[in-house]
Amino acid sequence: MPRKTLVRRRVAFAALVLTALVLMSVFFREPATGVLHSVQRTGFDVLSPLQGLASRAVQPFQDGYRWTKDLLHANRRNREMAAELEQLRGQLVLLEEARQENERLKAMLELRDAEIFPKGSTFVTARVIGRSPTRWQEWVEIDKGTADGVALNQPVVGATVPLDKSLSGKGLVGKVIAVGEHAAQVQLIIDPESRVAAVVQGTTERPQGIVEGMVPGKLIMDYVDRDKVVELKRIVITSGFGQIFPKGIPIGLVESVGEEDVNIYKQIEVRPFVDFSTLEEVMVLTNPVIVGEKLEDMRSVAPQQDMGTGSR
Repeated sequence: MPRKTLVRRRVAFAALVLTALVLMSVFFREPATGVLHSVQRTGFDVLSPLQGLASRAVQPFQDGYRWTKDLLHANRRNREMAAELEQLRGQLVLLEEARQENERLKAMLELRDAEIFPKGSTFVTARVIGRSPTRWQEWVEIDKGTADGVALNQPVVGATVPLDKSLSGKGLVGKVIAVGEHAAQVQLIIDPESRVAAVVQGTTERPQGIVEGMVPGKLIMDYVDRDKVVELKRIVITSGFGQIFPKGIPIGLVESVGEEDVNIYKQIEVRPFVDFSTLEEVMVLTNPVIVGEKLEDMRSVAPQQDMGTGSR
């Protein structure tokens, strides 16, 4: 840039600054009716309509900008809230699972502490990790084995949360029929091959018999003397006969009593306390103290030809 042009621009800039300072000084010193104040008012009156027009022209663009900004913020907040909601749902599921598990474990502790097991009995708590694929066999696999003290023929009890409040949900599950180092197979009492010596509580006669599993997953108490009175809703417990199940473990409730002319025994349908379809945890009695006769001795009181008779 030529030196003369630069000097002229600096002189002009200095003159403008000086003029502005002079005008500002005069403006603040003169009265409200002075010349500069009049010029200000005139300029305001002239520019005001133009300013309003410009403001109205710009307003749609300002509104569009604010709307777009708010929409983007709302979308981002919506995504954040959706993620928070999904996280809360997951936490709710975990809390509900924990609540139900605590309820089941509490029921099992109540069963353990109910003083129905012989003194000195010890327990191993296990989770159900597998089930039989068909109804012709009823068994579950648990996650404890010989390394935890589990052995063949040990009795297994459990607790579920019953929908029917007339049932306690706590009672006999079955016995260990196969065992490995870290897993075992438990035959359920509803298995068709299961046999449990049992007695009906609530009467002085205390009818005894054998609780057997049925294919539809039910229980039948067979070989009960026809002369014995059996009332509905009475509790059926283990009798202690045999070398597997201690006396006094709850099995279920008497649901119906059948008598046939061709059968010398009553057949009693028993509704189990444990809901085997929802069974998730069990307790294995690792050193049960058995007092009583052998199960084979008890079954020998029935004629051999009658062991397979009776409607199911």
